[in-house]
Parts: sequence; C-alpha cells; structure tokens
Amino acid sequence: GPGASQKKSHGKGHRNTHSGAPSLTTTAMHRTAVRAVGVWPSEPARSSVARPLPIVTPQAGRTRGAGRPDLELRPVRVKMGTVTEAAGSCYLEMGSTKILCSVHGPRPDPRAAHFSNTGRLECNVKVPPFCGADDFEEHEKQMPAVLCSALEAAIDLTRFPKSVVDIALVVLEMDGDATSAAITCASMALADACIEMYGLVAACAVVRTSGGQLLVDPEGVEMAGNATAVVAFMPARGEVTLLNHHGEMGVEELQQAMRVGVEATKQIHGVMRAQLLAGVEGEQGKE
Repeated sequence: GPGASQKKSHGKGHRNTHSGAPSLTTTAMHRTAVRAVGVWPSEPARSSVARPLPIVTPQAGRTRGAGRPDLELRPVRVKMGTVTEAAGSCYLEMGSTKILCSVHGPRPDPRAAHFSNTGRLECNVKVPPFCGADDFEEHEKQMPAVLCSALEAAIDLTRFPKSVVDIALVVLEMDGDATSAAITCASMALADACIEMYGLVAACAVVRTSGGQLLVDPEGVEMAGNATAVVAFMPARGEVTLLNHHGEMGVEELQQAMRVGVEATKQIHGVMRAQLLAGVEGEQGKE
C-alpha cells in the first residue's frame, strides 16, 4: 500500500496539516492497473450495492415514504476509464443520479503570470436541460466552486507548480442531490488520472424534513422544500473537506446531520476503495 506523506500548510485554516498522515499515492499504481476496474452489471459479483448504515439514532428503524430506511443509501455503481482521451475518468450512479467526469492535465496554467509553488484545480460543470433538473443553470454556476472546495484538501498541489488540473463533469441525470455524487465521481476520476492524493473524498447529502426526520441520500421528491446538508469526508485523514447546507437548520440539527453524513460517506468510501483495489488485482491477474 502507499506510504505516508507530509503536507506543508499552504491552504485555508480548516485543512488538516498534521505531518505523517496516511496518504493515497495513486502514482504508485500502474496506469493500466488503475484503469482496469471491471465493476458493472456484466460482472454482478463485483456490483457495488449499498447496505443500511450502522448508525444508532432514535430514527434508526424508521422508513421514508418510498419504503427505504431513513439511513440507507441507494445502490452505488462505479466504472472508471470511460473517457479514453482523458488522463482519468469515472462514471458513477447513485440511484437514478448519473455523473460522468473526466480529468485532464496537469498542464501549464495560462493564468499564472508569475511562478507559483502550487497548482490549482479548475472545474467545469455541465447540467443539460434533459437531466431532469429544474434549475440546471443555477447548478452550473454553483457546483464548480463547491467541487474545488471539497477536493483541494485531498490533493498535494505543490506537486504541480504553475500548473492546472482540469475537471470536466456532466450531470447526465439528476434525482436528488447531484453535488455529492459529483464530488465522489470527481475524486475517483482524479485517482484514475494518477493525481497524487492524500485520500479519496466521498460525499453524501442529508435532508431534514419539516418533521425533524433525517434522510440520507435523498431522492428528488424528498428534497423539495426541505433543508439539505452536503458532507464531503476524507477518511484517510479523518477530515471533513466540505459542509455545505441550505434551508433552516439549527446548530444541533446541523451537527446531527453532519454526523449522519460522515457515517454515510465512510460506506461510500468503502465502495470507492474496493473498486480501485479490484482494478489493481484484476490487472495483476492478467500478468
């Protein structure tokens, strides 16, 4: 497995800057090995289906209107290396939400007028009208900044001085929160591109209904008129890289939503890690 890495404090104050923290150095993996992730319906033995979360809360046994338990994720499926022209790519499904992401670079940064010790991320998000989102133009404006904020803490940008890493993401279908699925998909695409990372970032949305009910990984109808919190978590460092919410939530309610969201992201992270390992093992079996 990858060794530990050190990071100097170049970023914002919320980032974890402890030296000797666990790291995920994807460059240690062979390029073809990382790409060879054979996990899709054609290979049911490797399908990634989420299970109920082992969270002990007063509502642990409750179910939502669709019959799914409040704290249960929808099925998660991942396929990497889907865009052959890109340095790395990933296609992800969370229920009916479908995301395609590709990573290009690192390349020289045309905006860097002077030498810079660190590189930067540039995110471009497309939310076409056919994806099912009512406010698709608003999503296109807001999601790039949220993506960069969630992912920058996971990348050692000092490895790419005066360079830029481009993330191009398309929301093919939206049923519920697409931001959390986009963060997860982009993190996997970065790993597929062999970008050196401190760890994979998984994200999940949590909805609080008007009755105080917390719903993990909400569908579209469950988000309407309810307060929503998106949590991005990097288990390798135990670091919440993003907490983004809208709607009315008290401090205690937001803290509870964050705790529930972190537990959900840990399960999603297990699926992500399994796909990377499956690709490496599959490639080694061919040799």
